[in-house]
Amino acid sequence: MRTPPAIKPKSVSTWTGPTSRTPGRRRRSIPHLTLGAVLVVACAAGGVVAAQQLGERQEVIALARPVEVGQVIVEQDLVGVSLAMEGAVKVVPASAVSSVVGRQVAYALPAGVLLSDEVLGPPRVPANGRAIAALGLKPGQFPPELSAGSNVVVLASAANEGSTTSSWRAVVVAVDRTGQTPVVSVELPELDARALSSTPADKVALLMVGGR
Repeated sequence: MRTPPAIKPKSVSTWTGPTSRTPGRRRRSIPHLTLGAVLVVACAAGGVVAAQQLGERQEVIALARPVEVGQVIVEQDLVGVSLAMEGAVKVVPASAVSSVVGRQVAYALPAGVLLSDEVLGPPRVPANGRAIAALGLKPGQFPPELSAGSNVVVLASAANEGSTTSSWRAVVVAVDRTGQTPVVSVELPELDARALSSTPADKVALLMVGGR
């Protein structure tokens, strides 16, 4: 019986230069790649946070000058401003300026106030130091075109000859023509309103005028 030839073991290379360097480069690259990914995510998150804090800028309408209660808005009263607005804030965008011109303001407002539906509309309360007086007038004592928002001069004829005729500037708050005697409500300074209220209605006449 023949003895099988001995199997010569294959030689094993002991050169580890490229092999040892390749894993080394990978081990060094992984932390750098991870750090880069973290920085990108951090920057993206920071941008989202900044956008949330700043909000989307929007062109809106504000008052360029003070207005009185009941005043009808004209273009010169308005100015466009660019602000970072939150979704809960309801304001009038600059694109809707035509819907504001010609409307009344419900309150006396200072310059810089952002316009919204809440501050527009018929006068709701007289401003501080002002009052609303109701006048029961007959046709002929006021122009038939009179309406809420009209600027007027209230003339009170003297009860006695030789007495001075009184006059006050006012703005019409409402005109009620449903009854037999039309009732015109006007807003004016409180002291003037007190004097007007003590004047007999048949001695009063209203003149429509422009401006304030």
